[in-house]
Amino acid sequence: MIKKLTCSLLIVSLSFVFCLVQARAADVTVTGTVPPTTVTLSGRAPASSTITIREDGSVVATTVTSVAGTFIRTITSTSGLHNYSLTLVDTAGRSTPATNFNNITLPAHGDTPISNILMPPTIALSKNTIYKGDSTLIYGQASSGSTVHVILNGSQKFSGVVSGSSWQFTLSSGYNFGNNSIYAYLTRAGYANSVNSYTLNLKVNNCRRSDLNCDGFVNLTDFSILLYHWGTNHAIGDINGDGTVGLIDFSIMMFDWTG
Repeated sequence: MIKKLTCSLLIVSLSFVFCLVQARAADVTVTGTVPPTTVTLSGRAPASSTITIREDGSVVATTVTSVAGTFIRTITSTSGLHNYSLTLVDTAGRSTPATNFNNITLPAHGDTPISNILMPPTIALSKNTIYKGDSTLIYGQASSGSTVHVILNGSQKFSGVVSGSSWQFTLSSGYNFGNNSIYAYLTRAGYANSVNSYTLNLKVNNCRRSDLNCDGFVNLTDFSILLYHWGTNHAIGDINGDGTVGLIDFSIMMFDWTG
């Protein structure tokens, strides 16, 4: 009788221990967070400009630069090899060529930084066609504190530090008759040089102002040409370069009249 009781107690005890182990095992939960694969792009550009970021040719993000001209954007991606390009549009609607970063390897579950990006300047001309002795304003936007370099026909014509995200330079000499190429780029301590801006063409006519047929005189022939283009935006008749052939151009022609 005692042996039977002992065996029964042993069986009950083992069953209790087994159930307890089962219960405890059922309460164990393993949790964890796998970090995403990301790339973070940061740098400088004109204040309040809009930057578009492309990954492998597709737009993945846009960001607006701060008033100080800085930007930073983190993008979730996949591990492996990727190509990135950045373009910007400034507050006046002018754009830039792409700044490219090719063959960037992203490791899984980590962040890859692409930093100290110096975006190129935007560029424009007040006049695309000028006459001998005239000038044109070259201007645009860029990151404040950077140095802008203006290149005319392959040689540096001007350099200066950008203040307040805007820059400008008056070109009044050193150009060639005919077509001239103009572009700009930026330098900044601690940054690689920016890519070049878009290249603009400046046409310089080898004749005096208002001499529309370039015969050395301003007379009725030129007046007839002006009337022919009246009310249009034709470059030949648009003497002051405001985009319209009109009374202002007529007044300039009268001032330049030689007979």
